Amino acid sequence: MKKALILSRSNGVGLDRDSALLARALSGSGVETLSPRLRNLGDLFSGKFRADTAFHIERVAPWWKRKAGMHFLIPNQERFPERLLPRLGMVDRVLCKSRHSEEIFSRHHADVRFIGFTSEDRGMPGAEPDYGRFFHLAGRSTLKNTELLLELWGKHPEWPLLTLVQHPENAPKVVPGNVELVARYLDDDGLKLLQNTCGIHLCPSLSEGWGHYIVESMSCAAVTVTTAAPPMDELVTAERGITVPVSHSEPRHLGTNFHADPVEMEAAVEHLIAMPEAEKRKLGLAGREWFLKNDHTFSSRLATAIS
Repeated sequence: MKKALILSRSNGVGLDRDSALLARALSGSGVETLSPRLRNLGDLFSGKFRADTAFHIERVAPWWKRKAGMHFLIPNQERFPERLLPRLGMVDRVLCKSRHSEEIFSRHHADVRFIGFTSEDRGMPGAEPDYGRFFHLAGRSTLKNTELLLELWGKHPEWPLLTLVQHPENAPKVVPGNVELVARYLDDDGLKLLQNTCGIHLCPSLSEGWGHYIVESMSCAAVTVTTAAPPMDELVTAERGITVPVSHSEPRHLGTNFHADPVEMEAAVEHLIAMPEAEKRKLGLAGREWFLKNDHTFSSRLATAIS
C-alpha cells in the first residue's frame, strides 16, 4: 500500500478539516495516510521512513523534503505570503481548490492543477430548514464580514432574528436586539442543528481558500448568501444561492479581500425576506444537489491530479 504524508499545522478549524477530508479521499484510493501530528515522531524522523508522496496543506514544510518521493502543495492564496514564494520550488505540483487559486499559482509554478475540494456533509435526514431564519457562522475567523451584518441588523430592527455563532474571543460585547449571539461552547450536535434548522446562511466572506462554511451551508439545503467574488462565487451561483456585489477590495498575501457592498447586502436580505418560500427551497435544494455531485467527484479529480 502506498503511503502519503499530510503536513499541516492544526488550527482547530479549516486546516484540520482539510487534512481529514484529504485523508478520506486518499484512503478511498488505497493510500495509507500519515500525519506527524498523529503518529510517532521518532518513526517519522528515522532514516528508514520514506513516504511515496507528501501533501503540504496551505504552506510548504521544507524540513520534510527528504521524507517523500513526490511533494504536492494544496495552498490557500489569501494565507500564502510573497516571502514564501521561493519554497514553491520544493514541491513538484501545486493542487488548487479553486480556479482563482489556479490562476494565481500558475504565475509562480510550472505545474499547477485544479482539483477543487469538498467539505463535510452537515445535512440531517428529516431536517426541515426554516427559510424565515437567518444564520451566520463566524467561528474564530476575522474574515467573515460579521461586522457588516451586525451593522445592517442594527439598522433594521424589523428584520427577522439573526443567529450568530462566534468564538468568545472575537464576539462583540453588545449586539442588536434582533440578533441572538451564541458565544459559548457549542457542541457539534448543537451546531449541526442550527445549520439545518436555519434556512438562510449569510456567508459574505472577505476571502476564502475554499470556504467550508459556505459548502456546509449548501449541504444543509440552506439558501447560501455570499460575496460575488472569487473563489466564493465559484461555489455559489444564481442557480443555487445569492451573491452580493463588491464595493472595494485590497490585496491579502497572494489573494484579495473583497468587501460586499453594504447597500447590495441590505437589498439581498430584503429580497430574501420577501421571496416566496418555494423559491428559497428551490435554491437550497439546488445547493444540496451541487454539494452531492461535487463531493462524489472530488476523489476522482484528486486521483487524476496526483497520478
